[in-house]
Amino acid sequence: MPLVIIDGPTIAAGESLSDGVDCSAGEIVRITVPQEYTAANLTLQVSSDGNFYNDLFTSRGEEVTIAAKPSTGIIVAEPWVRSIAFIKFRSGTRDYPVDQNVDCNFAIAIETADAPAAASASRQRDTER
Repeated sequence: MPLVIIDGPTIAAGESLSDGVDCSAGEIVRITVPQEYTAANLTLQVSSDGNFYNDLFTSRGEEVTIAAKPSTGIIVAEPWVRSIAFIKFRSGTRDYPVDQNVDCNFAIAIETADAPAAASASRQRDTER
């Protein structure tokens, strides 16, 4: 399956919450943390439509938290990634946000479905019957 790299989101200087980005074309597999990032855990807000965002919690009522350090790549393999259409990053938690000193531009790698190859394989199976 191909990877697509999304440029963003960005947490602006003096803020703790990023802008939103569209991840609906695939499943998040990696987050790249910029070197300028003031170290803090990342928490998330998600949206179905890119307009209204909610904090992301597990079914046990725990805020989804990712340990993040500057200049790192984070492999994301948790089940919640399948449910993300639009996402915002927060440095810190919703109760204890951490403002960033400078603009921090993240990158998100999403794995997309290889639709043309899948359709081709399906056609090949049909002709072999």
